[in-house]
Formats: sequence, structure tokens, C-alpha cells
Amino acid sequence: MHPQPGSDGKGRAAPDGAPDSALDSAALDAAAACYLRLGVGRTTAADIARSAGISRATLYRRHGSHEAIFLAVLTRESEAMAEAANEHLADVTDPAERILEGMMFAIREIRSRPVHAAVFGGDSAAWAAGQAIREEALRRIGEAGLRPLVAPALADGTLSEDGGADLVDWILRILISYAAVPGDGGRRPDEVRRQLADWFLPAFERMTAVAPASAPSARVRH
Repeated sequence: MHPQPGSDGKGRAAPDGAPDSALDSAALDAAAACYLRLGVGRTTAADIARSAGISRATLYRRHGSHEAIFLAVLTRESEAMAEAANEHLADVTDPAERILEGMMFAIREIRSRPVHAAVFGGDSAAWAAGQAIREEALRRIGEAGLRPLVAPALADGTLSEDGGADLVDWILRILISYAAVPGDGGRRPDEVRRQLADWFLPAFERMTAVAPASAPSARVRH
């Protein structure tokens, strides 16, 4: 049996006097449960505090604002999705194939994971997308997955650090745009894959292609 949202791991509400890590976990579990039950836009700080078994003062002391709680929940859920993506892509070594399959995996998971679906599929989808696109933690997650794929291009200067950041931003915007459109948006998964392969991958490969080392010039004999 799984602990209830807002519990101390043994099914009891985490009181205000619990360790900070337990309070944080209880608050994020409670927020996620409220998003599923009430929707993101209808969830209040009072709802979250009540579900977590803590006071609103404690909730705000630990997290600062309702927006910060939302972003902490989204980051935690996205970290779990990134771990699942790494397992899914364990045997994919080609950078272009890996990034394409990784994006397709993320699009599927955003729609199928309850919290992501509630965040990006409800009445607050536009607000959630605006919050997510500015969240540095999500960019760090993206960079962690992308950097190994572009390391050679970064190492030889083909891709600058700013270019790598732009690439992460572009990928994040693509994923959020698909997440914010209900259902398939008129596109089957194979059509989405074809679009990404036809339009995104050529740009990715051009940005990250490492120029072959120049052959040593032949010595001219006189």
C-alpha cells in the first residue's frame, strides 16, 4: 500500500514539526494530488497545506509561493521522466537517433503521466507552459540529457555554449507546444516523428556536425 499524499511514509500526515525533507515531500505529494483532484488553476495554498497536514505558514516558509510549489512539483515529475527516458534510450547510441527517440518518448510521457497531463492539459495549460519555459531547473534537466550528445561539437568549438543553450530552449519549446495541444493535435505519432526527422534533425545535425580533421598538407619537393 502506497503512503497517502502528505504522509510521513507510514500513512500519517506529516506534522509541522517533521524534518524539513519530510515536509517538502509531503507538500509536493499533496500539491500533485490536488492538481489531479481539483486542477492546477483551482488548487489553492490552503488546499495543499490541508492535504499535507501542515499550516499555510509552514508551506510558505518552505516554498515561498504557490508558483514555487507548482514548479517544484513539475521539476520533480520531470526528473522522474528524465530517468525513465535514460532507461528507455540505454541502447540508442547514435546522437540524432537518440535525440529523436528521446523527444518522441517525452511527448508520449507528458500526455500519459497524470501530473504532466493535468498540468499541461487543463484550463491552466497556457499559464503552466509560460511558467515551465522560464524554469531553470527544467533547462538543467534538458542540458543533462543533451550535453553528452553534443560534447564533440562543444569541444571543438563547432557549437558554442550559447548555441547549446539555444538548442535546449528550442527542444523545450517544441515539447511544451506538443504538450499544450490536447490529444494528438491532428497528428499521429508517426507523423510527429516524420516532422521532427524532416525539420528538426537536419538543423540539429548541422549545428553539431564536427568538421573532419584537416589532412596534413603534402610537402612540396623542389
